[in-house]
Amino acid sequence: MKLLATLSVGLSMLASTASVQAQCSTCPHMGACHPLTSTFCDNVNWPRFYVPPARCAVNSTYAVMIANGWRRQNLLGDYHFEEGTNELTKAGKLKAKWVLTQAPQEQRTIYVQRGDNESTTASRIAAVHSWAANQSSVAEPVSVNDTHIVSEGHPAGAVDHVFVGFQANQPPPILPSPNGSGNSASAQP
Repeated sequence: MKLLATLSVGLSMLASTASVQAQCSTCPHMGACHPLTSTFCDNVNWPRFYVPPARCAVNSTYAVMIANGWRRQNLLGDYHFEEGTNELTKAGKLKAKWVLTQAPQEQRTIYVQRGDNESTTASRIAAVHSWAANQSSVAEPVSVNDTHIVSEGHPAGAVDHVFVGFQANQPPPILPSPNGSGNSASAQP
């Protein structure tokens, strides 16, 4: 009798599990209505639900890095403007011309390093706008924004001085003597 009761309870549980399994669409195994089966389904399907958001999070950092790279590339710093007038120098005009003509169309925004105060920044932006308005190759209005990024560069004169000084102070090339003594002074007549 006890065996018959246990068997009938077991069969009724099996029938209810089969009906729950048919009703649940989240898990093909046992259904997600019971806590044990819900945990089982979560463990079976574990990585599948978390992979797409993780990929999106990783890929979104690439977009930020690319945008920051273009902002640095299109940055006009202190050395691109005259000290007292905040007009573009020749280097600033060349860089702005490159941005407006050679950069990809969606990246043609000129970024200006902020000055010491608001009026300096505004005069720099106005100088870029007035220079770009005089260029015949630019048809659309120029997008100019200020940025907090600092241009890490040196004046062209200082860089030229370093290279000219290196070339001027370079020792003349002297071949070793033919007898192999290693003394280059004795090789000269």
